[in-house]
Amino acid sequence: MKSCATDRTATRGRSGGKMTLRGSGARSVIEPDKRSAAEPDKRSIARARLAAWKSFVQEELRELELRKDGQLARLLGEPLPGESPEALQRLASEDRRQAEEGLVALMSNGKVSYKHVEELSPEDMPARDAVNRARTTWLKDRRDAWLAHEEGQS
Repeated sequence: MKSCATDRTATRGRSGGKMTLRGSGARSVIEPDKRSAAEPDKRSIARARLAAWKSFVQEELRELELRKDGQLARLLGEPLPGESPEALQRLASEDRRQAEEGLVALMSNGKVSYKHVEELSPEDMPARDAVNRARTTWLKDRRDAWLAHEEGQS
């Protein structure tokens, strides 16, 4: 007697796990799919990447609005001893102008370049992260210097 084996894939409940139906008739056997349940499929990876990209773009747009609203000027605060108030104002003004034009900074190999937010691609995410880390470090160092100056005057 000839065995007729067929493979059909069926989904199992809400878990999204897959089962494979092997054989036909009364002797059919349902076996778990050979892939590991922990192994994500290509579609779920693509969905996760798309979600991360959308979240990244939303955050970039939110940051642009904050910069347009003078965020850097507020973060800079008062000039440190030896700093020119005009230089800080120029820095804040330039940041606001770039934000109004939709420009964001990118950093690669220590060099900064600018790109319009609508021209960003997923490949730009590390360069944006590098700029944000550098800016945060600079602002923290500046704040620490300001606090040290204030403590020295007490």
